[in-house]
Amino acid sequence: MQCAACRREAVVFQPYSGKYLCPVHFTKDFEAKAKRAVRRNRWLLPGDRTAVVLTGDAAEAALLAFLHKLTKDRRDVRLSAIAIDEGTGDTGRTVAEQFGVELFSGSFAERYGTTRDALFRAEGPEAAGRICHVLAGDLAAEIAAARGITRLALATTVDDRALSFFSDLLGGTVEETLFVSETLGTARVPVIRPFADIPTTEVYRYAELCGVSPEGAGACGTDGNSDACAALASYDARHPATKFALANLATTLTGIAGTGRATHDRCPACGSPRKAGRCFACEVRKKYTREPGS
Repeated sequence: MQCAACRREAVVFQPYSGKYLCPVHFTKDFEAKAKRAVRRNRWLLPGDRTAVVLTGDAAEAALLAFLHKLTKDRRDVRLSAIAIDEGTGDTGRTVAEQFGVELFSGSFAERYGTTRDALFRAEGPEAAGRICHVLAGDLAAEIAAARGITRLALATTVDDRALSFFSDLLGGTVEETLFVSETLGTARVPVIRPFADIPTTEVYRYAELCGVSPEGAGACGTDGNSDACAALASYDARHPATKFALANLATTLTGIAGTGRATHDRCPACGSPRKAGRCFACEVRKKYTREPGS
């Protein structure tokens, strides 16, 4: 098929827009969306020190490639990366080296005395996914706070937002989506999500076109409910705008919650939503976090 904007061969089809795009026009479209999110939310301000969190996923490599391209000629913004080794062997360290950005690192084994695989065996895949999310965020925030980093960049996509909301609806934990904290860890380092309006498949294709590692690509992440993931993927295949609709609904409801028309109990220690007075994130910290050097 030919690109909708020129006569080059298309490499991407956007089912929600009906457009086929060649590498040049896909890249322009992709980066325009990400730049718009950055401008709208004022995510790159003079004096910022921003670090991309790397755990080995292709979406994170794509985010580092995008932010490096966006900031390489700016003297007022400093870009770095934080590689979190969850014990899977690939943290994306080579991507940071490829772009020559400052790299900091942390390890589940050293900080928590466990690994992602061990957690999956002990806790089961769904609980372990949530636990890893908390621990990786805490470790990244801990490193950021120690290094003077002012913002952490996460490779959250439309698919991530939609699946999180859908899983929370089914599980009765919708407060975790609607009252999500915009900071990470007890250090409460602010986060940015430039890819939040872009589908995962397009993020992976962007990673390929940028020449960064495509490892970790897949239809669903392990942090969500696997049954919900399969159900959402099946429905979205027949109705391509579904994930956008869910993500937009979550954003709308979060805005309503933030105006005070809806309230929820927040943990005083980390700002995460609590249910029946219990903070899942802090329970994870109590169980797994060791004192540095212990």
